[in-house]
Amino acid sequence: MTRASITTLMAILNLYFSNILKKYGRFRFMMKQLLISVCLIFTFSCTDALSIDDKTYVSLDVIEMNVERVNDNLFRWLKFHPDSDFPCLRLEILEAGSNALIKRKNICNVYDEALKVTHDFKKLTFLDIYNLNVNSQTLTFDLELSLLSQNVVNMNCSIKIENTDFSPLECHRLEVGE
Repeated sequence: MTRASITTLMAILNLYFSNILKKYGRFRFMMKQLLISVCLIFTFSCTDALSIDDKTYVSLDVIEMNVERVNDNLFRWLKFHPDSDFPCLRLEILEAGSNALIKRKNICNVYDEALKVTHDFKKLTFLDIYNLNVNSQTLTFDLELSLLSQNVVNMNCSIKIENTDFSPLECHRLEVGE
């Protein structure tokens, strides 16, 4: 709602309340005004209460994205900036034609089999997701992670894109020279 339409709405409500004031007295007028004010505040606050996942726009934190046809649907990946509040890779399966969301998966951590630990992308000192490639209904990509207390870890990951879901993410360390 624009500022002008809110001003117009308030003017109409003010006229309405002045008629109520003349007819019912000050107490009922104040109670009705309070009730409508609470309803308006609730209405405006609810329109802004959508979560990040529910909003339809692409965030300004997205630094790279791609859409490809996989099976009968569209597959989209969005790479968020590693220094943002959401340093993740988002995968989406969309219905071809309508672009309706079928399935969404956010990859915000990876399991490191060698260390038996899960690396949370928010807790890393450096993160790079690169070489994203879709081939034979499988997304593959490489990760370079810099841990707080250790050296750089390079990993290769893959995830199968099915018609309405994703397989579990599989990652393994890359040895130097791989």
